Amino acid sequence: MVRISTIINKMEEFAPLEYACDWDNSGWQVRLLDDNIERVTVALTPTFDIVKQAIDNKSNLLITHHPLIFGKLNKISVSSQVGSIITTAIQNNLQIYSSHTNLDSTKGGVADVMAEMLKLKNTVPIEQINETTGIGRIGQLESDVKLDVFLNQLKKILKTKSLRITNPSNKQTVKNVALCPGSGSELIGKLKNIDIFITGDVKYHTAIDVDDIVLVDAGHLETERLILLTLKDLVQAFGVSVHIAEEKLPWDVF
Repeated sequence: MVRISTIINKMEEFAPLEYACDWDNSGWQVRLLDDNIERVTVALTPTFDIVKQAIDNKSNLLITHHPLIFGKLNKISVSSQVGSIITTAIQNNLQIYSSHTNLDSTKGGVADVMAEMLKLKNTVPIEQINETTGIGRIGQLESDVKLDVFLNQLKKILKTKSLRITNPSNKQTVKNVALCPGSGSELIGKLKNIDIFITGDVKYHTAIDVDDIVLVDAGHLETERLILLTLKDLVQAFGVSVHIAEEKLPWDVF
């Protein structure tokens, strides 16, 4: 068994809270006691279903990427989604900790994991937020790669069956790659001399305004869930059992 504080100290050493954006709410979402624990659940989003999975797994700590609480919280009521999650967590001695934009930007975090899996070289942040790191990554492939070959490899890495792409300049090969797991469309204006940009949550008007790059909407969940194995390894090093929650997209396709 290990103290929860020991795990959280390691989390904050890996992804310091000062790396988080000003609007973010990384850190403790539901904080109880510094208990000894044997089981931890990791997930992207602390939905009610994920909290139930953590409880069923007999976890006392749920570590998520997305925060449970955003903005002002006036009251905790079981009639609201957030209030119901908080109440259920407390009733079952489940603490919730989130590492969001600090985990996106930190060295070895969400963006770096994807860049490494794509075998990008000479990676740098798209947007610098401190002396050592920042949001998104830009890097180069070893050599020019046919676009269809690269996209098929991307699908395998992300374990997805489809990608949404727009290629108005009809590029046939790519080498200079930019990426921002999750939702990073606002970074397009900062890209220079890039062949392809991979992100999620691309809006219609953003897509039709693109003119000189291949834009790939690979999905929010699909591009971020890669980090869960990193979190598992980080926590499992303390000898606790780590469960990766089962998550799915919030919509069905007919």
